Amino acid sequence: MSGKRIFIAVFIIACTLFLGATYAAAASEGTVTSGSTLNVRAEPSTTSERIGSLQPGATVTIIRTSGDWHQIQLQGRNGYVHKDYITVKSSASANDISIYVNNQKLEPTISKVPMENNHVLVPFRVIGEALGIDVKWQQQIKQVTAREGGTEVILTVNKEEAKVNGQTLQVSPAPKIIENSTVIPLRFFAEAFGKDVSWNQATKEVRVNSSTAAPPVQQPPETDVKGAYSGQVSRADSLQVRTGPGTQYESIGQLSKGARVEVSGFSDRWAKISFNGREAYVHSYYLDLYAGNQQQKMLGQPTISEVSNTTTVTWPKIGGTVASSHSQSGNKVTIQTDAVEVEQLTRAVKGVADFAISNQSNGKTITFTVSDGYQAAVSHTTGELIINVTPKVAGKPLSGKKIVIDPGHGGSDPGATANGLQEKELVLDVGLRTEKLLREAGANVIMTRDADVYPSLSDRVKVAHDVNAEVFISIHANAAGSEAAKGTETYWYATYSAANSEKLANSIHKRLIAHLGTTDRGVKQGNFQVIRETRMPSVLLELGFITNPSEAELLKKDSFRQSSAQAIYEGLLDYYK
Repeated sequence: MSGKRIFIAVFIIACTLFLGATYAAAASEGTVTSGSTLNVRAEPSTTSERIGSLQPGATVTIIRTSGDWHQIQLQGRNGYVHKDYITVKSSASANDISIYVNNQKLEPTISKVPMENNHVLVPFRVIGEALGIDVKWQQQIKQVTAREGGTEVILTVNKEEAKVNGQTLQVSPAPKIIENSTVIPLRFFAEAFGKDVSWNQATKEVRVNSSTAAPPVQQPPETDVKGAYSGQVSRADSLQVRTGPGTQYESIGQLSKGARVEVSGFSDRWAKISFNGREAYVHSYYLDLYAGNQQQKMLGQPTISEVSNTTTVTWPKIGGTVASSHSQSGNKVTIQTDAVEVEQLTRAVKGVADFAISNQSNGKTITFTVSDGYQAAVSHTTGELIINVTPKVAGKPLSGKKIVIDPGHGGSDPGATANGLQEKELVLDVGLRTEKLLREAGANVIMTRDADVYPSLSDRVKVAHDVNAEVFISIHANAAGSEAAKGTETYWYATYSAANSEKLANSIHKRLIAHLGTTDRGVKQGNFQVIRETRMPSVLLELGFITNPSEAELLKKDSFRQSSAQAIYEGLLDYYK
């Protein structure tokens, strides 16, 4: 039940660029296979805003795949859907893939160009030399270091992390050794150095060209800052300076940690500065902003978007780490932030009334009333404060309930392992099945993890607090030194919401025993961090013993896992009666 930090990416746009788009996806089609409407999200995460939905059987064009998420287009806007609910009709294979660099065909040193999860891999030395990039190999630590101009990229064999100018970014698939050659993800490597990469599905050709001018893109309106601000680089050893407000623009230099600049305006989260006598942009997250000697934090000009039946208000957080939290009493929502400036809404928001911003001793307070027939969900990320307003769904038993599902362990922490099972895999499966049932019942479900990642216990708790969840459910499987140990048990803790936590535990446990037919080991108090420190009603479920051969066989079965999810769902229905 240990874990590693869940990352809410501090640099969303940069991560989107470097995570590595797939090549076949531009021509791949998929069909929605979920049993109900499939949510389309703004970012590849279940905690990201929902920007629309797709009906079962709908056909989508997949632009790229990142981890467990497909990127698609919905009404002219990029969105993400979980790949578990999409059946892909076509994708590229690795056969006969050709690579061209500046219109010259590349001759790899391996027999076949590999493609893994729709990502083309290429020998690092071949691509480095073709692009004129200085590459070095360190055999002892199996690490590639590449440098060009002011950019340095470090990749390590079998490690899904890379460093780009000192910033740690995910890279998938990891570099590996094939036929005595170290191969790396081509698009990640090339785009890290500002090269243009394209894929032709018909000819199975990858073309890499040195960048020229950045393509024209529509940017959010710029806002002038109120007063004179200076910025100091504080959260990066070196900060890229670009010609426009986005990572797709050319890098024209770098600022070192501690460097100061004058800020004349903002475009979303990008600060407009003067660099070597010309207008330029840097990402504001890496700057501390000052008015005189006083540090300033802001919620910038909000954007208001309407997709399907959801209205979304998004404030960019400017000036470093801007804290925010919220509470709700009836229809009134109160948001507190340490930002000293909060930009006003530019127009009315459907479903929101009595919007106001007021001063407090250490920042601002935003208050608004949710209109009758509507519900609001507030999300706090590193870079944004987001309000989603939707009509209440009639006839759904869990409509508007905000529930956090926490599949235990993950990533490098497998949890209990025995009899051919890994705890992390089976509890994630049960968690995703539970999520589906709850969403179909109208619940707003937040997953602490929806892939094989490794969140820390503290971050699981933080997710629940950040979204102001009503209920927290942690799913686990048990283990013991003796193969004879068996059965199902449920834990709660009395630190917070004691009466409701005990009620929730009894409601779910009763259904688990009825559905699973396992030995009833009872409902108990347990001093586990994820239920000890969460402030809402919280439970930890132990479905069965991996170490018991008979229960291990049950835990392997789809029917047992689906019954577990059904029991959790029905237990929640009982709890809310």
